[in-house]
Amino acid sequence: MSRNGPLITLLAGGVLGVGLLVAGMAATPAEPAVDDTQDAGSSQTPATPAAAGESAEPSPSAATPEPEASEETPEPASYVGYVDGEHASVAVVIDGAEAIAYVCDGASIEAWLKGTAADGRVELTGARGTLSAAYDESAVTGEVAVDGLTWTFDVAQVAPPDGLYRFADTVSGAEVVGGWIVLPDGSQIGAVNIDGETQPTDGIDPATGQVTIEGTAVTAELQVDGSFDERGE
Repeated sequence: MSRNGPLITLLAGGVLGVGLLVAGMAATPAEPAVDDTQDAGSSQTPATPAAAGESAEPSPSAATPEPEASEETPEPASYVGYVDGEHASVAVVIDGAEAIAYVCDGASIEAWLKGTAADGRVELTGARGTLSAAYDESAVTGEVAVDGLTWTFDVAQVAPPDGLYRFADTVSGAEVVGGWIVLPDGSQIGAVNIDGETQPTDGIDPATGQVTIEGTAVTAELQVDGSFDERGE
């Protein structure tokens, strides 16, 4: 036997050990790579599902209804003047879709009329006459008939205290309906109907509406409505 035999054997054993170590390392499975996307998602707090029967809160814009556009109602308007030929005076009050009129000669002829106002026209009727006319913001122009007499007219809009005044009530046991037309020049045309008979009357105080009928002081009201009490019609 050679004197180098034990040394060779020792080297061969060392090489074999190193080879087994390398083989063992190669056989060990690698650590799985971290999925960045999965990791990022897993760090977020999961959403809490809505409870059964619980509805989502509506947004303010969806819950608040849009305001509806409102239509403006025109202010009542009064028109007074004389019929053509100045045989009588006429007053017209237009209040939205309603209108009234009073026609009076200051003696025995008078009529209370009422009806509709629409599309620039008024059509009025009463127990003693009719009125048909066109109107705008400045004037009413048309034709009126009372007790078989017919007149045309063109009367202008006025402001208080000018206008139409009316009184309807019982005075000393009699049914009384009175009408007064106050004109821009300060003159008045009026009459009262007492138990169905038309007759002249005293003038009223436009500042207070006070007037004396059958010796009794009463108060007539400035008409701004498109209707009136049926009493005495």
